[in-house]
Amino acid sequence: MSGNTQALEGLFPVSYIITTGAPGAQNLQLNLLVNSAGETVTGTAHITQATNPPLDLHSDVRGQFTYLTIMPPSEGRILITAQGNPGGPHSNAAVNFKIHLVLEHDWKKGVANYSYFNGQQWVEVENAPAKLNDKLQSRRHPEIPLEPGPVIPSGGRVIPLYGVPIQSAIASGDLTHMKTLANLAQQQLDSRPQLEAALAELKAEISKLGG
Repeated sequence: MSGNTQALEGLFPVSYIITTGAPGAQNLQLNLLVNSAGETVTGTAHITQATNPPLDLHSDVRGQFTYLTIMPPSEGRILITAQGNPGGPHSNAAVNFKIHLVLEHDWKKGVANYSYFNGQQWVEVENAPAKLNDKLQSRRHPEIPLEPGPVIPSGGRVIPLYGVPIQSAIASGDLTHMKTLANLAQQQLDSRPQLEAALAELKAEISKLGG
């Protein structure tokens, strides 16, 4: 094993194309370096849109990810929560990008809710499909292909969807975060009625905040 590979143990790069694909829709390319040990992500976001004037927004991104357990027969999910600004963590530049990305257990696809500041106002994009951009190589480590990381481990810290994440989302007051978890919880109601009470509480909080 080479020294470079050893240095990157526990880290893996991923890149996603996030867009609805509709004519004139925003196109987000999200490039992340995942630290599996620390459950953190860092990277860049690039949003383009064929408008007049055209949108061309860049942001240096940092955040966390969490493994979510889902009641059988569904498989688990991965929730990435991140935000960024044009100059990185040591810059005084204001935050111009926020994202909540829910991925399948294999890291290959998912759905994102994100928002960005276009210079005049915040713009929200909801339920945008995300797919792995396997054609892009890491610019910093071109010898390493961008591939999804490990699947959800059998041990380690995982959190039931209907438990801590929902309560934490309500406590945070983050409308985008609450909408993300509400959509994910809705998919599970047919198989597990015990999610209904938690989802009703979450939707009530979203309604109260005007979402």
